[in-house]
Amino acid sequence: MEQLTLEDTVSSQFKTLEELNKSIVTSFVPSDAKEQKRAFLKGQIVNPDHDYSKLDNRDYDETAEAIQVAGEVILTNPLLNPKFKTEYEQFIDRYQKNNRLMQLAREYNAAFDPIERDEIRREYMRLNIELFGEPDEGIYRSLLQDKLQAIAGKELTGRALELRNELFERVQIDDSVEAIERFKPSDETVEWMHGVAETMYSGMLSHVPDGESFTEREVQEIFEAIIKEEFEESADSWTVTIEPAKSINVKVDKKRVVIPDDRGNIDRKTVRELIVHELGVHMLRSIIGDETDLELLKNGLNGFADAEEGLGKIMEQALNGTFVEAGVGHYITAGLAYHDSKDFREIYEINWRLAALEGVNEDGDITSETIEEKQDNAYGATMRIMRGTDELPLFKDLSYYNGSIAMWRFLESIIGDDVKFMFVFMGRGDPSNIKHQRVQYETATV
Repeated sequence: MEQLTLEDTVSSQFKTLEELNKSIVTSFVPSDAKEQKRAFLKGQIVNPDHDYSKLDNRDYDETAEAIQVAGEVILTNPLLNPKFKTEYEQFIDRYQKNNRLMQLAREYNAAFDPIERDEIRREYMRLNIELFGEPDEGIYRSLLQDKLQAIAGKELTGRALELRNELFERVQIDDSVEAIERFKPSDETVEWMHGVAETMYSGMLSHVPDGESFTEREVQEIFEAIIKEEFEESADSWTVTIEPAKSINVKVDKKRVVIPDDRGNIDRKTVRELIVHELGVHMLRSIIGDETDLELLKNGLNGFADAEEGLGKIMEQALNGTFVEAGVGHYITAGLAYHDSKDFREIYEINWRLAALEGVNEDGDITSETIEEKQDNAYGATMRIMRGTDELPLFKDLSYYNGSIAMWRFLESIIGDDVKFMFVFMGRGDPSNIKHQRVQYETATV
């Protein structure tokens, strides 16, 4: 491994550190996803057993050592602003934990001895919770019971009635669950943010042509036009690609927006929401952070993830002028696995019935086409939480619920305060975190 020198700038050294970090989401994409999904949905297998070959293409111990060496070079660089040393230490530590979590996933998948697997599982879950938090049992049960109560009150017939009976055999209404008053922003805050979204994103959204839906290629062209004409020279090195992926996402370290090659047509409303979420939050905050003398504001300060995803969901809701609890499905899926110890198949069977019965048609019945659609969607939703091992829940997607609620609380507390609102877009930090605010205050534009 090539040794870094103290003469290098902090920026160039940080780029070396970035190259050592691998995305958990990308690494947890299996090579046989389509085959396993097909076999699962046909009932040929009880639970998927994916080939996570991407996890095998790495020496994790060597990477950990390389991260340590690169981190020490940055921390001892005389050009490093001492005010930001703690932030760099936390960032390096996060890279180490990401690396270790992926190593544990690989070890768990390869282990056969029950005692060894249990030891790996405990460390994996401990680190998983440390990185992403854990589903609060009270919130999980409250969200689930709300859905069950709503379904119980529906007038159903035919197959829909059968599905409800099947659902309640798998998960029951529990009257002993305490009612939790979950946070909801005021109408005034939602209206304020609706105005903010309309003003901020009018230029970006003007690139969406008339039409009911758009292909992957058409969405790529829309994104490229926005990047070229709205971001201009600040985004010269950014690209938009169509490639295998689980979802449309922004890779800030690669300066790339990724569109899945099998996404299919996307309706106009969703395209507008994707613009404000992916380009208007993830990309914009990274670009602004990249223009400061603190590299970490481009990638994200330690503990920024919930705020990042929360703001993305908030801007979608603000655009539509409606508050909706975000990430409820992810939260329930994680709770089913974590608090009720249900496996992939059990979670899937609950998930698709919940989704199907929520959208039951006016005559109280449900079509076979709808059932097939909900089953397909439920597989993906279950996979998002169980990816990496197919058995252990990954809590990364709790950020949609936790982050959106935390950010709505923050916005409620500063309603109409333009000065405090600036923290939202001063790089990838948590605007409600006083320590992050201090760091953002102390940065300078380069």
